[in-house]
Amino acid sequence: MRPIKMTLTAFGPFADTQSLDFRPALSGRLFGIYGPTGAGKTSILDGICFSLFGESSGQERQGDDLRSHHAAPEVETEARLVFEVGAKRYHVVRRPRQTVRGKRGDALVERQHWAALYDATGIDVDDIDGDNPGVVMEERKVEVVADRMRSILNYSAAQFRQVVLLPQGQFRQLLTASSDQRSAVLRGLFDVSLYERFVERLKAEASDLRDEVERGRSVINGHLQAHDVSDADALTQLIETLKIDAGLQTVSRDAARTARDAARVTLQSTQQVEDRFTEHDAAVAGLNDILARADEVDGLKLRKSAADRAFSCVASDSRATEAEGDLKAGLEAQAKAEEQSTDQERVSAAAAAALQASLTRQPERDAAAANVTQLEGFQVRVAGAEPLRAAARESASGVVQAKRVLDETVTAQAAAELAQTTAAAEHEAVQRRMLRISQIEGALQALKQAQERASSFANATAAVGRLAVARSDALANLEGLRRGLTQAREAEVMAERTLASAQAAHLAHQLEDGQPCPVCGSPDHPRPAVAAEEGLGLDAAWREARGAREAADAEERIGAQAAARADGEWTQAVTRLAELQAPDRDVSAISSELTAVEGELASLRDGPDLNATQAALDVARTHVASTLADLTAARDRHAKADKAATSDASAFEASLADVPAELRDVTAIARQLETAIQRRDQLNAAHQSAVEAERRTSEAVQAARSALAHAQARVKELSDARATHRAAFNTAKAAADLTDEDYAQAKSDVPNLESLNTKITEHVTALGAAHDRRDRAAAAINGLDRPNLEAISAALVEADAALAKAEEILTTTTIKLGQIEATRALVARLTEELAAATERYRVLGELAQLTDGRNAHRLRLRDFAIAATFDLVLEAANQRFARMSRGRFALLRKYEGGDGRARAGLDIEVYDAHTDQKRDAHTLSGGEGFLASLSLALGLSDVVQAEAGGVKLDAIFIDEGFGHLDDETLDVALDTLRDLVGQDRAVGVISHVEAVKEQIPMGFDVVRQPQGSVVSERLSV
Repeated sequence: MRPIKMTLTAFGPFADTQSLDFRPALSGRLFGIYGPTGAGKTSILDGICFSLFGESSGQERQGDDLRSHHAAPEVETEARLVFEVGAKRYHVVRRPRQTVRGKRGDALVERQHWAALYDATGIDVDDIDGDNPGVVMEERKVEVVADRMRSILNYSAAQFRQVVLLPQGQFRQLLTASSDQRSAVLRGLFDVSLYERFVERLKAEASDLRDEVERGRSVINGHLQAHDVSDADALTQLIETLKIDAGLQTVSRDAARTARDAARVTLQSTQQVEDRFTEHDAAVAGLNDILARADEVDGLKLRKSAADRAFSCVASDSRATEAEGDLKAGLEAQAKAEEQSTDQERVSAAAAAALQASLTRQPERDAAAANVTQLEGFQVRVAGAEPLRAAARESASGVVQAKRVLDETVTAQAAAELAQTTAAAEHEAVQRRMLRISQIEGALQALKQAQERASSFANATAAVGRLAVARSDALANLEGLRRGLTQAREAEVMAERTLASAQAAHLAHQLEDGQPCPVCGSPDHPRPAVAAEEGLGLDAAWREARGAREAADAEERIGAQAAARADGEWTQAVTRLAELQAPDRDVSAISSELTAVEGELASLRDGPDLNATQAALDVARTHVASTLADLTAARDRHAKADKAATSDASAFEASLADVPAELRDVTAIARQLETAIQRRDQLNAAHQSAVEAERRTSEAVQAARSALAHAQARVKELSDARATHRAAFNTAKAAADLTDEDYAQAKSDVPNLESLNTKITEHVTALGAAHDRRDRAAAAINGLDRPNLEAISAALVEADAALAKAEEILTTTTIKLGQIEATRALVARLTEELAAATERYRVLGELAQLTDGRNAHRLRLRDFAIAATFDLVLEAANQRFARMSRGRFALLRKYEGGDGRARAGLDIEVYDAHTDQKRDAHTLSGGEGFLASLSLALGLSDVVQAEAGGVKLDAIFIDEGFGHLDDETLDVALDTLRDLVGQDRAVGVISHVEAVKEQIPMGFDVVRQPQGSVVSERLSV
């Protein structure tokens, strides 16, 4: 990756847009980024790392923290980077999550992290901008941009920070870290997932094979225990015994079947005789039932005769009943006509009275008409006075306007006097402020230096506390995990014992006293096995307990690693804290004072200058004189307007002297006239309604009287018809020889005549058939005795039971024999499969244990791969460290083991050629430690580049550390960097050391200013 051009806006210490063109610096191959502490040198590296990965260079600052505190609220933070990989050119743009002022109004809005990636191949670098970014590869989706960047660069952000950009504060981390911490860093840089997946797959397959072997043994034992035998030979002996039993039981079954068939033939012949006697009993009973209904049939005959005579009277009875109904309806109509006639008489009298009352209100109607005439005259007068009213209103409006101008002039004159007083006070305040600015600037620099020292101490103290809590939590978690592992192991043992007990008691649960055992055939069961609980689910419970124990074992190993890592980090933090001097005040106190001083200074500098306040005071004095003249003129205009308004109002009042005051308005008189007209029209309409109502009610009375006479005539006609039909009905009853009571009783049977006749005929037919059946049944049993069917049936039931028992015994033996023979074949096959699985598990299980660290060196395959790679890193580092230390030092991986040959872990020691001794890396001085760290970082860069598929690293950046070196050692270190340049690689050095600037003049200067830092390009001298 080769950075070409970067633009940062509102980023870190940069308030506005800063552009860095790396092309001149890259052409010189070795360049520097210089500036005082806090100016923003590291922010340039943050810009590169954030553009590529959305993260800062040192991980202390997140994307949300990169917004400049100097930037205006409406300016968005943005980073743009044009870079090249091989022959391709790319353009990436990022905006971190931030809070800025919205485009509409002053409200603050939160913007989410935004990223875009463009292909700018073929576009001139200077032509690439927001309007011409290149061909879109991805916009807006941060995750997709991150994936595309990883595929382009072939390394992650963590690898970038270790091999391309060596961040401030983390330069020496790899040298002084513990073995576990160094292993974690290397695992992040080198992909050992292949080895981890290989080991996990070996463990999983070994575990599956172990489960398969255990299941095979459990299945075989279960099949043997099901038949209460211990091995296959006992199973074969049991099969031979069952075959002999089956032959004897077959003979017994055949004898029982012959006896059952004889009993069945005897029962069939006896049943035929019994059926004849049963039919004779049924025929006698049927004849007796029919004879018992003779009286009922005689009654039916009498009812039929009476119904035949009543049928001749039904027609005249219906006509008489219909005439009675018609007369009733006529009487009801007559009563209704009488009621309507009475109602109409009453309504007509009320209408006549209402008409008479309306005639008495004629004077009231005349007064309403006169009131309308008077109001119409007033309306004409008011309309004629409208010009005078308009003139009075206009004069009154002029008075209001003049009064408003007068009030405004008074207010303006008072404001001018107040402005003059304020301008004088501001002029005096500016004189005092200029004096205060000179006092504050002197103390500001001293406060910033004290704040930097206190912040370093506070951060180190907080790190110790935080890491101490993490260490305590990790140790406590490890203790809890170990207790959980112990409990899981105990639970697994208990579940396995319970399962074994349940399997032994499974068959014993089915035994019954006195019944033969399905396995051995013995009817005695002296000591059947008893399970402590139900066997259902115990196998699953045992497997679950074993899985829980394996999970607890894995968690305990992870917890132990985490506890070791936390302890190393805490020890390193305590060492760093001991190297710092405690400040006399904490950061918050210094920051509060610094913020207050900076705020006061900023507010004082933002004020107006002395000349501006003097000019403002002169303008205020001139304005006071002008407003005083305006006030005098406004008072004269107000008096003149008030006099004209009084004259116009008097003329209007004189023109409407005899018109009531409430009617002098055009709208009011119109509304009053409309009300009067409505009153007059209402009175006239009410009188006309009374006249019309009296006419209508008179006509209704005449119609009601005519309807009543018609109804009375109709009732007389219907009464005569009822008498005629009633006489005809009585004549018909006498002819049929029926009284009223006989007719009423016989009339209900008239609809049932056909049914009565059918019942009588059916009785005669059934009586003849019953006599015939009784005679035939008596002839069938003549000379026979009735047999004992119950005794013969009982003999057949007993024979059937004996046969069923024999067949059941034979079937049970046959099924058991088949099951045991199938079990013998199954056990033989399972035994062969178990032997093969056991052999596979022996080989694969041993290999899984070796690769998982259960070997003589307790070294896992993953750690072995990391250690081998780390040896390559140390080899590459020593090529530079030997030169920079003039052949004195070399980095070695610490040897362990009794014979001095085995190496385990990643601890580093230093070989000192001056003393011919090895010592811990922590014993190196500051300058020696820097050279060792630089060598290790450069060696790591070489190996990562080789491991990353041959990715070419066109540029690397080194952040600080040269201040620890003397002049001679500094020259050697810079010569080593020049060697890197000779290998077609650009190196950027970030430093504030003057000697570095002299030897590496190319690059950039970062200048700190109160309104934000700026970047300028350095040119080679």
